[in-house]
Amino acid sequence: MIMKKYKHEAGFTLLEMMVVVALLGIVTAIGLPSFRAMSITNELADTANSLSMAMKLARSEAISRGRDTIVCSSVNGSNCSGAAGNWNKGWIVGVDLDNDGTISEANGELLWAHQMDSDTQLTITPSNAAFDFKVDYNYTGWIKAGDDMGFDICSGYGSSSGYPRREIRASVAGDPRLSKNLGTKC
Repeated sequence: MIMKKYKHEAGFTLLEMMVVVALLGIVTAIGLPSFRAMSITNELADTANSLSMAMKLARSEAISRGRDTIVCSSVNGSNCSGAAGNWNKGWIVGVDLDNDGTISEANGELLWAHQMDSDTQLTITPSNAAFDFKVDYNYTGWIKAGDDMGFDICSGYGSSSGYPRREIRASVAGDPRLSKNLGTKC
């Protein structure tokens, strides 16, 4: 009598496939909210660090060049926007060579530009109306408005959402300090 050898078929059973799909769903449901929170936290930290660095650059350039410098909101990355509420679009740093109180790339005044993503949920709010669209540093590195200033940077998801917030504060002497905002200012 001749015995037939059966080949063992490789593959998954329907039950095994359903278990794997269910496990992937559970892992995704747990991981996505954490990833979203991490993404928001990173965007917030990057924006706060960039704006704080822009202020430090402007202060440093004012002192080293002996000229007034400006950090201003900008919608195009080459000129000051001249309007309140545009910090969410971006900002530029420059030396005010022609003493007109604004920065223009065409005049060779631009030092650095930062543009925000158009789909960002972040909001950047000046803590003082004098800084609605620009921060002026005089040649000594002091803030020209003669007032303490700062920005509140919020995630856009509300103060009760648990997402972190940041504050940038500068005294009249102009040196910005970055800290976490634990209050409900957003």
